[in-house]
Amino acid sequence: MAEDRKKHFERPTTARPPSLLNITIWTVFVGLVAGFSGYLFARSLLPVGDIDYLSFLGGQRDVKINIEQPFTDLAYKYENSVAGIYKSAGSIIVEGKSVFSSEQFLGSAVVVTSDGWLMTTDQVVSADKVLRQVVLGDRIYEITDTKQDPFSGAVFVKIDASFLQPVDFQLTDSLKAGERLFANVDASNSLKHSFYTSFLTNSHYVLDTYLSSDKLDHYIAISGDLPSKVEAAPYFNTDGDLIGLAYTKDKEVVLLPSEYLKQSVKHLLNDTERPSLGVYYLDLENNSGFVRKGVILYHPTLRAVNLNSPAYEAGLKAGDQIVSINNDVISANNSLSAVIQNYRAGDKIILKVSREGIEQDVEVEL
Repeated sequence: MAEDRKKHFERPTTARPPSLLNITIWTVFVGLVAGFSGYLFARSLLPVGDIDYLSFLGGQRDVKINIEQPFTDLAYKYENSVAGIYKSAGSIIVEGKSVFSSEQFLGSAVVVTSDGWLMTTDQVVSADKVLRQVVLGDRIYEITDTKQDPFSGAVFVKIDASFLQPVDFQLTDSLKAGERLFANVDASNSLKHSFYTSFLTNSHYVLDTYLSSDKLDHYIAISGDLPSKVEAAPYFNTDGDLIGLAYTKDKEVVLLPSEYLKQSVKHLLNDTERPSLGVYYLDLENNSGFVRKGVILYHPTLRAVNLNSPAYEAGLKAGDQIVSINNDVISANNSLSAVIQNYRAGDKIILKVSREGIEQDVEVEL
């Protein structure tokens, strides 16, 4: 029977087993090389988008965030709240439905009530722009009624629709310069809308030196991409609230502030008229560059106090300085027109008036 032979001796060697530290370093190195190679390979195949996760400029890590995504989501949300108003004359009929061209586009409108009231401006709906139709979603509507707010330039149009999605309004006193905005505009020959972005550059933009208590006294200034058909284009903030409607004033595109537009909707729903004071004035703070509260009743060519107006009946005169209304101090960001519009026609208010350096209280019935 053969014996099993076992080795009792192995030749010594100088080779040492790899240490755990060496294995770890080698593994990390291979992983980094593989990861970076994969990153370069992916960038060579895919186009560079808005998100760049790694940049070696100056050895700095540069991470960029796609800030347009929230606007895109909101744009889709409000597609059924933003309509297009078109000329109906000359539209092509395909399978019983009208097809509009970009030349027939008059401007935009937004839904303000669920039962069919939409808001646009007098630059879209006016006497010289007749035969209008509204495209909302995938349906075409006829305009059955219109109402106008001369104070702001807003116009309301009624369509035979229900269960619509109204827009939300943002009070402009909380707006800050530099905020990102987006516009949502109906596109002809498409069920989708066009999308534009912009920045808010001035939340209280005054275009005129002499202002009227019975007209809109300030606008919102914006910059950035503007639609070619800008009339009444609605601009929203990142929360999806309406900031204003685009309006061309002195060849400049500004926004009608949502603060005044919301008041227009209130008067529409309550079937009431805006209050009137009937004066022209000079805003001391906006025109002097200093903190000077109040306004002076003055106009170089027109009557500072309109005949038979509430201000005239109360005895106000050119040169009077209105300091406050019901203890609400008049300032650049709390203008005379804005304060007056917080009341209703027929309300009685107390004006603190400075005449020849002497202050007095004057009661006015709007």
